[in-house]
Amino acid sequence: MAPSAPVERYVAVLQVPDAGADAFTNEHPFTRQPGGRAVFGGLLLAQSISAASATVPTNSHVYSSHATFIHPVTATSKARLVYRVDRASDGRSFATRVVRATQGGDGDGDRQGPCVFMATISFQSAGAGANKSAAANVLDYANPPPTSDGLGPDDISEDLNRQILTAFSGSGAQLRPPPSFSEGGAFDWRPFDFEQATNPWDCRVRAFVRSQEPLADSTRSVPSLNLAALAYLSDESLIGIAMYANPKQIGQGMKNITMAATMNHKISFHDPLVRADEWMVLERSTSWGGNGRVLVRQQTWDLKSGRLIMTVEAECLLRLKADADSKL
Repeated sequence: MAPSAPVERYVAVLQVPDAGADAFTNEHPFTRQPGGRAVFGGLLLAQSISAASATVPTNSHVYSSHATFIHPVTATSKARLVYRVDRASDGRSFATRVVRATQGGDGDGDRQGPCVFMATISFQSAGAGANKSAAANVLDYANPPPTSDGLGPDDISEDLNRQILTAFSGSGAQLRPPPSFSEGGAFDWRPFDFEQATNPWDCRVRAFVRSQEPLADSTRSVPSLNLAALAYLSDESLIGIAMYANPKQIGQGMKNITMAATMNHKISFHDPLVRADEWMVLERSTSWGGNGRVLVRQQTWDLKSGRLIMTVEAECLLRLKADADSKL
């Protein structure tokens, strides 16, 4: 049976026996990002987690991912992407995997392509304090989600996010709130709050979000798939908050931007039982800009329970035209 939700297809990987032990590749062809030739970074984050998860016991859940984007990945069938998983550590409660993705060559020996992406991915077994918040020997707290002033996802148009994207990126458009746009339709975004401020670090962007389609019954409660899906979500237009927070320097229709890309990306997963096809609340902010780089942050909560399920921090390259009035 074919996957029922686009995100299931995006995060899927296959073993590649001819590339060595613990080697995987994308199960489905990559697509390019809108307006560019590079593959969307969220795909690499998600698939590296899927690959690493295939090398640990089923009761072990990823709780942390530290990734670095080294070179752009091109959407071509002639140079496959291979994820090689190094079993760095296996303990009673925790395990660590180092994933290196290469593209080009023939995937074998000295002829494999250059490393284009790498990630250190950490796991915790279900019996090692995970989901045992009632136990006396663990701390249990998290900051609450932002208020939506009574609004729910059904109160917001399904097409609003696409309208914002068009207005924001158009060459003659006034600068608008940044999009959180899924090029392949993986997630349904319902933006509800754009908090502008004089100081960039005080700006906030908030939205409801969930998988565009329900996950298949057989995979809906699979932790590795849901967490890989959240990794995909974590990089969607994440750099947009830095653009929104600096409208004068970015310019109308982003006219002053010459380059924008994620460089380093850290995810902390707080709940292995999260379901990507149930509504979540997301908030993004930026805390720093300098030397052609910006630091952006994202927190995600489960809408129904209000529990914090993911925290993301990313360092992104954001370069402007030489004559732009820039403070980045």
